[in-house]
Amino acid sequence: MKVGIVTHPLYFNYGGILQNYALQQVLKRLGHAPITLDYMPPLSFKKYLIQSGKRLLSAPFPSSLCSLTPFTHFVERPPRIESFVRNNIVLSRKTSKYTRLLLEENQVSALIVGSDQVWRYAYSYHYLEDMFLAFAKDYPCIKIAYSASFGVDKWDYPLARVKAAKDLVRHFNAVSVREDSGVTLCKNELGIDAVTALDPTLLLPATAYDRFCHARKPGTAPFLAAYVLDSSEEKDAHIANVARTKGLKVQKMTASETSASIEEWLSTLKNADYVITDSYHGSLFSIIFRKPFETIVNRGRGADRFTSLFQHLGLLDRLIDSPSSAAVENAIDYGSVFAKLRHLQEDSISYLASALSQSKI
Repeated sequence: MKVGIVTHPLYFNYGGILQNYALQQVLKRLGHAPITLDYMPPLSFKKYLIQSGKRLLSAPFPSSLCSLTPFTHFVERPPRIESFVRNNIVLSRKTSKYTRLLLEENQVSALIVGSDQVWRYAYSYHYLEDMFLAFAKDYPCIKIAYSASFGVDKWDYPLARVKAAKDLVRHFNAVSVREDSGVTLCKNELGIDAVTALDPTLLLPATAYDRFCHARKPGTAPFLAAYVLDSSEEKDAHIANVARTKGLKVQKMTASETSASIEEWLSTLKNADYVITDSYHGSLFSIIFRKPFETIVNRGRGADRFTSLFQHLGLLDRLIDSPSSAAVENAIDYGSVFAKLRHLQEDSISYLASALSQSKI
């Protein structure tokens, strides 16, 4: 079956791109043909000039100047991200607007919205109704939400947008969300029943990502990988203290447009001797690669997605509400963690397979 995927724009968000890659891989293993609808926000000429100016100013040497991207009507992915996406994710033609024509062109028989924080108002308000598949309301196909996330545990949709969301979600064949609080929000605010399902990245084994990882160079000093989305003096001090205590060098990564490639990001986490992060997907890949790690809860970006999953996996002790002077010392029993994870994987894949076998509404 041809399965279209609707998610946030695949720009330079490591987790956002890897969850889409993983979902496509799972769908292929289930015998389907996935295609991600390649929505990218429209780009004004003014923004293009600003973006080009930043690229020129950020180049440290004349020889490394980035060539200016020819003007188009789309925001462009950074070249190192574009390479990964084009080589590993099946895409529709690029579009700045979701339309029924896009579905007809690709002969889509099912649509999946997810994963990631696709239903978080603060992140999706420009195209919120399309994250509830408004453009496909009258299109005859199976409609599924897979591990969609509100990002927060409190309802924050303005009244003007609630009615549309409630009307649209009733056209779904099946709804799953990423956090336990999402089940409650679906019930209380949208009037529908939902179940939880794992982020797609957790449905694949570590070996599925190994092919993107560079081997650790011989003689490389032991290091602590610090992947922090929202830096602060307190976090920096905690990272430095833990690294000093453990005798590790610090290798920092950020989520800026000019940071590491996806392959470099994955390789750093895989080869790290310890990980500190405030990122959801930074935490997930620490688990996937069985790393000793600690997660600084990022409440501004949504805390329940951490606590919900970590509680299910018996990892609540890895969460730090605020950076302290000491590292989390107890070792992780990954045998126990992966035993719990296997049950959640089976439930999530079973949900997806069953949802795709339903009749069109």
